[in-house]
Amino acid sequence: MSQIKASIFTGSTEVGKLAEEGQIAVPEISDTQILVKNVAVAANPTDWKHIVVGMGGKKGDVIGCDIAGYVEKVGSKVTNFNKGDAVAATLRGNYVANNGGFAEYTAVEQVLTQKIPNIQEKALSVGDYPPSSIDTFEAAASYSLSLATVGLSFSHNFQFKETDSSNADKYVLVWGGATAAGIFAIQVAKSIYGFKVITTASKKHHDFLKSLGADVTFDYKDANVVEQIRDFGKGKIQYAYDTVSSSQTLQQVYDATEGSENVEIDNLLFLSAKNIKTDEKRDVKFHVTLVYLAGGHDHMGIESTPKLQQDFNRFWQDLVPNHLPKFKTPALKVLKPGYSSTNEALDLLRNNKVSGQKVVFRI
Repeated sequence: MSQIKASIFTGSTEVGKLAEEGQIAVPEISDTQILVKNVAVAANPTDWKHIVVGMGGKKGDVIGCDIAGYVEKVGSKVTNFNKGDAVAATLRGNYVANNGGFAEYTAVEQVLTQKIPNIQEKALSVGDYPPSSIDTFEAAASYSLSLATVGLSFSHNFQFKETDSSNADKYVLVWGGATAAGIFAIQVAKSIYGFKVITTASKKHHDFLKSLGADVTFDYKDANVVEQIRDFGKGKIQYAYDTVSSSQTLQQVYDATEGSENVEIDNLLFLSAKNIKTDEKRDVKFHVTLVYLAGGHDHMGIESTPKLQQDFNRFWQDLVPNHLPKFKTPALKVLKPGYSSTNEALDLLRNNKVSGQKVVFRI
């Protein structure tokens, strides 16, 4: 087996033409990596943004960041994983020509991989599915990038401690609770770290988000949503997590936390105080999360420090396994199997046709 199938970037940014089926060499693994034979994969906004927004994608790169499948081979320094294990993992796809998620085989770092116990072999048929436990390959493919991103934000940027009893008196504001990152942020903030959670979403998602642990939900479409949140928080919103990550939402998050002290705000798209209007009287700390740093390698000029890796590994390896069986995935939109579904998946995300769902399909 010298060549395998993969979805690669065509070089075009036209709708419906971002990806094509191609051939690549089987990825080689390092001492700390795992080769996974993929069963199902999930699409993320980063998959098309890398290409269209100019975040590093180039013609021939393999698309995809979220995978689930079976361990095929392990590096010499890999521990706790063996051939045949069912796993979920994330990696930086859309970045190199010889490795990505939407392929028959993918090389992933062991520190960004997790075993999935009690997984069902049977494939989900094409269609829409409600949120579920992580017990199918489709569900397993849907969570790694989102949960790892939340974990790095909370464990490292915010320095949350699961043993801190004072968390019970503090609020975390999750802006965009119905996004994949928002869905896991609510669950992690509540069940692992014990915070009270405020979130925003369309009204149709409010009951679901409350079932995940959100204490109160607000409709982001309300003209006075910022004032509503600020009035409710009463100066106790110390942490805010912007999963939508636009200059508009960052401004709303910043304004909604007014009146709280020692506020920290995190986002997922390299935004900072420079992108919004700020009050010089306020002392607010801004963070940016780049989850690929958790793999132990520098990215985009940002260093992956030993402290970052230690914080993330504590979350990913020590905390998540005990909570993963209780976590719910986003609702799933299952597309037909095969690489032809890549363009459909990317276009759904690019055209904002997905709300509260994760788009998945089998390789």
